[in-house]
Amino acid sequence: MFSPSRKVREELVKMLKWSIIGAYPEVKLESEAIELSISEPKRAGAGDVSTSIAFRISKMTGHYPHQVTEKLIQQMKLYKMLATNLFATATEDNGYINLTINHKDYSRMVLDGILERKEFYGFTDMGKGKRVIVESPSVNPNKPWHIGHLRNALLGDALSGIMSASGYNVERQNYIDDLGLQIAESIWGVKNLPGAPDKKYDTWLGEQYVLVNKRLKEDQGMEASIKEINKRMEEPGSEDAVLARQTAERCVKAQYETAADYGISHDVLIWESDIVGAKLLETALSIADRKGVLEKPREGKYAGCTIVKLDKAKGMENQLEDTKVLVRSNGAANYTAKDIAFHMWKFGLIEDTFKYAQFLERQANGKPLYSTDPRGDAGPFFGHADKVVNIIGEEQTYSQLTLKAVLGLMGMGDIADRIVHVSYGRVSVEKGSLSGREGGWIGDDGKSYTADSLLREVTGKANEIAQNSKKIIDKEKAPAIAKGIALSAIKFEFLKVSPEKKVVFSWERALNFEGNSGPYCMYTYTRAKRILEKAEYKEPRLTDKDFDMVGRQMDFELIKHLGRAQEAVEKACSEARPNILTDYLLDLAMLFGSFYEHMPVIKGEDAREVRLAMVFGVMQVMGNLLNMLGIDVVESM
Repeated sequence: MFSPSRKVREELVKMLKWSIIGAYPEVKLESEAIELSISEPKRAGAGDVSTSIAFRISKMTGHYPHQVTEKLIQQMKLYKMLATNLFATATEDNGYINLTINHKDYSRMVLDGILERKEFYGFTDMGKGKRVIVESPSVNPNKPWHIGHLRNALLGDALSGIMSASGYNVERQNYIDDLGLQIAESIWGVKNLPGAPDKKYDTWLGEQYVLVNKRLKEDQGMEASIKEINKRMEEPGSEDAVLARQTAERCVKAQYETAADYGISHDVLIWESDIVGAKLLETALSIADRKGVLEKPREGKYAGCTIVKLDKAKGMENQLEDTKVLVRSNGAANYTAKDIAFHMWKFGLIEDTFKYAQFLERQANGKPLYSTDPRGDAGPFFGHADKVVNIIGEEQTYSQLTLKAVLGLMGMGDIADRIVHVSYGRVSVEKGSLSGREGGWIGDDGKSYTADSLLREVTGKANEIAQNSKKIIDKEKAPAIAKGIALSAIKFEFLKVSPEKKVVFSWERALNFEGNSGPYCMYTYTRAKRILEKAEYKEPRLTDKDFDMVGRQMDFELIKHLGRAQEAVEKACSEARPNILTDYLLDLAMLFGSFYEHMPVIKGEDAREVRLAMVFGVMQVMGNLLNMLGIDVVESM
């Protein structure tokens, strides 16, 4: 793994450790404790890196922090580390040690690293040799993707890209919940409501579902009929089971038209009905029973049910419920029971008895999409994960806690600890930012908008901007450019907010070319590319003389930020937060804007070559990290 900023940290940790041993041999500190004390200086101009380690040593020795700092700096000079490593100076600052980096050597490390690695710069190997399953967006197959589903899908796509760039072998799964009352209501509508599909099938089916729910409020007699359909749907080969699968598959294929428009792809669909049909549920419950986790009360509130007691489970101490029903008295298993079986399969704890078939021949990434299918065959290799990431709304937090708790009670606590729940907040739109109900979908949670209508409207707005903006030079390509701008705007707007927070979408904010948006970053990329084309840039081999032209001004601030790319990717990966990368990219765009405004590049005379290399670095890093987020760059504007 190549990471300039990590190299600085490692060198500083080593230097501090040796200095502590020389100055305070009685103090024992691990490298991890020293690294936690490292940060950027609190004051502008106070150096490039700072450490508060003296305060910790002060508490252990009784000496004042500034005394500790002065003694450590003496040790650094004694060992002559400052002259032979990455650091040029070290000074005391109210108990802190502030250090400046040897900016010429560091600039060489960063720029040579970018020029050598190009499209792989920013990649890490933290997940090397590990397999991760990312589950997203898991939309019921009876409606179109609305903007909440879109946020789920974009988070899953971005995290998959980030984890892949971090060395993981990523399997992108989409769980299809094709059983239950919602689907039964849709099947009732297909069988009983007049009219044939006259629009995109998922939209038509979603509208049918809304009509069925309206009728249910007026005709209570429908409920028994729908429950009967729901029961027959779980009987393999029954008329309703066959119709339900056909309807759901047609809906999912329509949903994947939306996915293709957004450049989102998966490896495999896992159908809930196939989890039941492949007997995974029975196997999982049998294992849980042998582990002594299940109880089957004969009387009382839970008579006839299969339950698990959660009062002693890890992570459930402050929950209101201490009992979870897995199988109801009528023999129907609930969502949690099936989810336990599903996750045991994900980790390879249950033999893969699924059969697979190709569902789509070609997706946005050019690869086929496979699906569990009782009509298929053994198929390709899926599952057997080392880690699982579930992108699920905040309302499912309790279900995810219960899943991990039950696995823990079964003696699989190490497995439970490798399940990551990325909880995300709801999505709404600013008043007036979308055109009323046109192209929208009214769900059971009130007014909503589809991902299709969002892209259609934002693309239209982007085209208006492209036709009139001075930033867009090639007007003939404006419509094609507008699609790329719209996708960058939507994706960036959804991803720049921390997942657990709510998103209020505004096309005016999303399409702002001046800052804090996807188009702002996209314009930075194309601007850098245009500079290189104008300079007829041909990646030179930089010399010592070139690096003598790097100062300690905006040029080095930009280089330092380029050197942090790998650490930003690692942090986004380990914390499952794409917004860490969007923050990094916005800072990169801002630093580049200031650099280019104040420091001539093409007319930079002796500094021309190294500054062109910096422009290339900005273009490369901006493109690399946008691609990790699932955002394709627009090559020209």
